[in-house]
Amino acid sequence: MLRALNQLSRFLLIIISLALVGACAGSQQRLSNDAIFATSKPANQHTTIALLGGTGMVGGHILQQALAQGYDLRILSRSPEKLAYLGERVTIVQGDARDPQVIETLLEESDVVISAIGPGSNKKSAPDLTSTVSRNVLAAMAKQNIERYIVISGAAVTMPGDRRNATGWLMRQLVKLRFASLLKDRQAEYELLSKSSAKWTLVRCPLIESSNSESTANVSLLSPQSFHLRAGELSRFVIDQIFSDTYARQGPFVYSR
Repeated sequence: MLRALNQLSRFLLIIISLALVGACAGSQQRLSNDAIFATSKPANQHTTIALLGGTGMVGGHILQQALAQGYDLRILSRSPEKLAYLGERVTIVQGDARDPQVIETLLEESDVVISAIGPGSNKKSAPDLTSTVSRNVLAAMAKQNIERYIVISGAAVTMPGDRRNATGWLMRQLVKLRFASLLKDRQAEYELLSKSSAKWTLVRCPLIESSNSESTANVSLLSPQSFHLRAGELSRFVIDQIFSDTYARQGPFVYSR
């Protein structure tokens, strides 16, 4: 019995830790035709979103929410044929996010950049994946005069002004113990943002559940208040930040009750 409990504890530790450091890539989520077409509206103020990580679980929810609110999108993918079904409001750019030229192409004619990129379950991911991608994005944004950048990250990342409660402290310790290199990469990504002139928002997330909940996400600038966040709530929060300065150059903890 004790052995089984120990095994369960280790399993939960791995799952929670990976999520908290911001492993948002996940598996590809195919949208239904209803999600693509039934909710389609005229372009939202003629705004185009450049989306990284759009083929992952979190990115798929953001894509669906963006289409529902009338945005056009440019999505980066290594296999564009898998996304051909999305229709004319979505432009697919083929390539690797670690390639600066690919990122420059992705950002062409875009107004805002959203990154939901992360290592996911791919053990071969580069240890500096997210910081490299954000470095490329920030450079391309400066060249193309794009100001707004919204990044999905993990609740273990620290920023000045944090006042972590017991939940927040435990989250960070779990990640430091199990995924130190991933946390180092996410922390480096924040440092790049903080030194840039971009109007960025670092959305710090706990364990993200693939759920289309219609509830509104909870937000704190001091500490995460729970261990989970529904993807539907996250996607609406992210899209709401496009024209909002409420959390500009800040790192809100976003979570579900």
